[in-house]
Amino acid sequence: MEGPKTSSRTLRAISAFLTAAGVVLAVVVAGVVARELIAPPSHTWSAWTRGAILATSVVAVAFCVIGGVLSYHVHRSRRDSVRTFLTRDERENVVRAIRDAEAKTSGEVVVHLAERTRRTPTIDAREAFEKTGLTKTRERNGVLFFVSTRDHKLAVIGDKGIHDRVAPEFWAEVVKHVETRFGEGRFGDGLAEGIAMTGAELAGFFPRRADDTNELPDSVS
Repeated sequence: MEGPKTSSRTLRAISAFLTAAGVVLAVVVAGVVARELIAPPSHTWSAWTRGAILATSVVAVAFCVIGGVLSYHVHRSRRDSVRTFLTRDERENVVRAIRDAEAKTSGEVVVHLAERTRRTPTIDAREAFEKTGLTKTRERNGVLFFVSTRDHKLAVIGDKGIHDRVAPEFWAEVVKHVETRFGEGRFGDGLAEGIAMTGAELAGFFPRRADDTNELPDSVS
C-alpha cells in the first residue's frame, strides 16, 4: 500500500515544484518586459536578450503545463478532487439514484462534494446544508450527503422533520455502508446505495404525495 501512496506524494511534490517554478519564471519575464516598456533603454535589446526572454517564457509555460498535467494525473488516480471523485458514469448513476429515491418520498436528497473539510465533515455539512437550500423544503425533510473528496470522508445529515422521525442509528448505518464502498474504491456505488437506503426509509415517514413537486435539482453539487 505504501508504494502507490509514496508515488502519488512524489508526483504531487514534483507537480507543485514545476507549477511554482513556472509561475516564478513568468513573473520574472513579465517584470523585465514591463520595466523595458516603462523605462526603455537607450539602445534596443540585442538578439541574445530577446532570445533569452523568449526561451524563458517558453520554459515557464512548459513548467506550468507539465505541472498541471501531473497534478490532474495524481488527482485522477487517487480520486481525491471534486472533478475526479466521480466518473461521468458514476455521476449519472448517482443522479439516477436520487430520482429513484425521490419517486418514493416527498423528501429531497442532495449530494455535495467538497475538496476538503475546513473543520470536520459533519460541521462543514451543516454549513453546506443551508447553502444548498435544504432548509427550505416544505416538510423540512431534506437529506444531504456531504463528501470530503480529499480524504473520502462522508457525513449524512437531515433536516428537523427527518430527525423527529428517523432514528440516529439508521444514519450511522448508511454512513458505514457508504464508507465501506469508498474503502473498496466504489465511490459511485456507495453513494447510489446510500441514497437508495435513504429513499426507502423516508418513504415510510414521508410518502410521495399526488401534488409533490421537485423542490431541489437532482444533481451533484
